[in-house]
Amino acid sequence: MIKNFLFIYIMFLILVFFNYSFAKEEIYVKLVPKEVISNGEIVKLNITIENIPKIGEIKYDNYEKTEDGGCGGVEIYINYSNHLKPYGFNWSNICKKEKLKFYEFKNNTFRLEISFSKPIEEDFCIGEIMFIPVKEGEAQLNISGVVSSALGYKYDGINEYLDYYTKTFKKYPDTKFFGARIIIKKTKNITNTTMKLKEDIEETKISSSTIVNRIYIAPNAKEPKVIVKEINITEYQPIVKIILEKKNNFKFPWFNLLFGMLFGIFFGLIISKFKR
Repeated sequence: MIKNFLFIYIMFLILVFFNYSFAKEEIYVKLVPKEVISNGEIVKLNITIENIPKIGEIKYDNYEKTEDGGCGGVEIYINYSNHLKPYGFNWSNICKKEKLKFYEFKNNTFRLEISFSKPIEEDFCIGEIMFIPVKEGEAQLNISGVVSSALGYKYDGINEYLDYYTKTFKKYPDTKFFGARIIIKKTKNITNTTMKLKEDIEETKISSSTIVNRIYIAPNAKEPKVIVKEINITEYQPIVKIILEKKNNFKFPWFNLLFGMLFGIFFGLIISKFKR
């Protein structure tokens, strides 16, 4: 009987440890596949975002008890060596419809930025990046960048939020990046290089009016109040500059009422003395 109890207890501890170890704590940005062998063919890799928290999994305790999560924007950097020559990039179907996006191959670095009009809450592919192998050998593609939440907070394992259930500070999930290895056994003379190596927001067909998808201003949980004094918006790839003036503005209505009552009593005492 005791042996059976110990067996069940040990199995329970193993299950708890297993669930804790594989908890949804990190976001993954990957190049897929992680290894490519080329005999001169164009190297093609997908850029994927995985393990995104659902909106509501992060419960931000402010005056309105805001819920955060999802993917509101991505910035990607991929470094490549002289073994590879940039061929082009194709947005995925999810990203094609978005207007605020940009990519560019420059100085052996691929840079990508995109802002989503509606936050994404599931695994998705940003697009396909392509290279021409020009030199035999091995090349490592290193990837880095930033994944932001629906409210614009970085998933960096550093940003904190005050959970409105536990009333304790918790950290946003961290983001892990996984590159790829390219093994080039042969090279070929590929002349069809008509794809674009750059796409800017200015090249998309949009109206001349300013487009503002969404602006969130959320006070730091450690500050009692944030007063927005000025907002300057510059549209470039896009960059939004916000200037905030922070003030510790505490107001106590009951204090004014108490002060008025005490002042009235004091004034009444003075008048009564004069009447005598």
